[in-house]
Amino acid sequence: MDRRAELEALHRRVKVRRTPSLLASWAWQWLRRPRATAIEPLPDVVPGELSVTFGGHATALMRYADRTIVLDPMLGHWVGGVHRATAPGLTAAELSEVSLVLLSHAHGDHLHPASLARIPAGATVVGPRGIAARLGGPGFARVIELGPDTTVELEGVAIATVGVRHGAAPLGDALAYVVTGDGPRVFACADAGYDGTFARVGERFAPDVALLPIGGYWPRGFRARHLSPLDALYAFEDLRARVLVPIHHGAFALSYERLDEPVRWLRELAGERDLDEHVRVLEPGQSAVWRGARRLRRGGPAIDRRVSLDAVPWSVEGAGEELVSAPWQ
Repeated sequence: MDRRAELEALHRRVKVRRTPSLLASWAWQWLRRPRATAIEPLPDVVPGELSVTFGGHATALMRYADRTIVLDPMLGHWVGGVHRATAPGLTAAELSEVSLVLLSHAHGDHLHPASLARIPAGATVVGPRGIAARLGGPGFARVIELGPDTTVELEGVAIATVGVRHGAAPLGDALAYVVTGDGPRVFACADAGYDGTFARVGERFAPDVALLPIGGYWPRGFRARHLSPLDALYAFEDLRARVLVPIHHGAFALSYERLDEPVRWLRELAGERDLDEHVRVLEPGQSAVWRGARRLRRGGPAIDRRVSLDAVPWSVEGAGEELVSAPWQ
């Protein structure tokens, strides 16, 4: 049985904790302020390190010592008529050092012009073809539209694009990104359905850290373009990564699973599979830091092969625990 068929069979046996009515859920959120978040100070990052801060929904801030990158900045409180349930984990202050913006696709919960307006105009924006016409607001120094399977060096990091399965053109044309800088390599995927793409990325890049979406999967037909927590663990194994950071959950009720269900289920699955130390659930506004050597080649292949990853404490306070190799390595 291939892996997609295996996942289909497994999902048919899963009982998802779901909301009985999306309309009732939306109405309840209209009457409430978003749940407050505790935004921690951004940790210091030295050469050879990568910091990831979860901004809520699919927003993630990735920081190397000399570069700050943001994926799908979305600090707004509305997606259409859906009110945000949990406040963003980033503010304009945390976005002030961003020099590179990675946009996955043009859906309104990922491309948010008002949030982009908080990023310095000197930043470079990268996204799929057609994204420039949808940015709105003030211009940026550079907007680069890329197709899948393209590698460019920008702002001191190598960016490799990966076409992922998410929906119909033009809004659903989606990219994920492999980012290689002065520190661990990261695979940044904001929205995708499960297929063989993750295995191909694993064979070519074997990223150290995988940012993978885990929400928006119920009813089951939504999995054609969204990962469930179970899909995300299969994708994580395919990627041959060492640590999974879940994103795309907890902020907007856009599907029928309860807002807290994706993280609950992911924790359960990780415990069953002895992967607790490889799954790092970050609250909005919380950061993790990892260390590992990584080099960009000049005049040769754009991305060097992966090397071993040594971990600093994933929590800013941390206990000094080292990250061991994942079972499939």
